[in-house]
Amino acid sequence: MRLTPQQIESLKHVAAEVFGSQAQIRLFGSRVDDRRRGGDIDLYVTGVALSVEAQLDAKLRFLVKAKQRLGDRRIDLVFAPLPGQPALPIQRMAEEAGVPL
Repeated sequence: MRLTPQQIESLKHVAAEVFGSQAQIRLFGSRVDDRRRGGDIDLYVTGVALSVEAQLDAKLRFLVKAKQRLGDRRIDLVFAPLPGQPALPIQRMAEEAGVPL
C-alpha cells in the first residue's frame, strides 16, 4: 500500500469527521500495488447511507478537508451503493480489491 501511516490516519480522521464514526474507508486502485508509481488516491466509503445529494455535499467536504491535511493530491471517492440499488462495476471492484484503512 502506497500511503504513509500519517496519510492513513489523516484520511480516517477526516472520514470520521465528515461521515461519522460508523464510516469505513478502503483504498483501491493503483495505490494498493507497491510495485506501481504515481496515481491518485482511490477511496471506497461504506457504512454510510446518504441520499445522492447528501453524498455530493459530504464528498466535497471530505475532499476539502483531506486536501488541507495531505496537500494537493488527486483523490477519488466512491460510495457503496444505497440499499436496493445494484452495485456499479467500480463499486464491485472496490469492494473486492479494496484494502481497509
